[in-house]
Amino acid sequence: MKTKYSIRISMLLTILFCLTSCQKDEIDTWVSIEADKTTVAVNETVSFTMSGNAETYVVYTGDIEIKPTGQQIPHIFANSYLVITGGKKVDDEAYVLTQGSLDTWTPILTAEIVAYNLANPNTTIDANAVIAGLQGLVDKSYYKDTAAIRIRELMPTLKTFTNCQNLVSTYFENLSVLLTPVGGFSTGVAINRYNLTYSYKFGTPGTYVVTLLGTRLSDKNYSGSGYIYNSTSSASDYTYKRNTDTVTIVVE
Repeated sequence: MKTKYSIRISMLLTILFCLTSCQKDEIDTWVSIEADKTTVAVNETVSFTMSGNAETYVVYTGDIEIKPTGQQIPHIFANSYLVITGGKKVDDEAYVLTQGSLDTWTPILTAEIVAYNLANPNTTIDANAVIAGLQGLVDKSYYKDTAAIRIRELMPTLKTFTNCQNLVSTYFENLSVLLTPVGGFSTGVAINRYNLTYSYKFGTPGTYVVTLLGTRLSDKNYSGSGYIYNSTSSASDYTYKRNTDTVTIVVE
């Protein structure tokens, strides 16, 4: 009995090991790209052949395409959304009022309030209350317009919204994360996974690194009750695997 029990346990462990290995191998991704020629003349057609086990394929030609209308469209993988953002939130505004800036601003603002109160004795502004309100904004991160709104709430009769936007630009430190490159993120061309070929003409002399990006998606990673009590789905339910390959084209 012990022998049979041990054999069954060994068989179960072997099956579990195989299933685990299969799950890992399922999303291991490889891609390859080749060109029919790597040195060409301007506007000469280059034909690319691709292979791999990915589910989606995107080609970045490595140049800036110029449309007949004059529009310039970058196709440089290094400037793609995927590479540049690295999972970060893009163009996230962050304006912060530091204590040093408030100390610089306080005497200037106090003088403005004193002048306003002299000219408007029936609608005076409490300078201490305004400064105390601004003190509450110190070291907190705001979108630019949100910071302007907070300032105007403290002194609506003294400053217009545009005035407050200018004050944010003057006294708040801009800690925004601005990742979008000049000209926008580079884009690639999606390739039909059942026809892994692509032809392209380079319109400008130079050396271009053509990049193939392949992505493979795992099956849904069920947890808990799976879909029994929760039929929703999110990106966190899946595992992504990406791989790239390159070929260099010289255009003379």
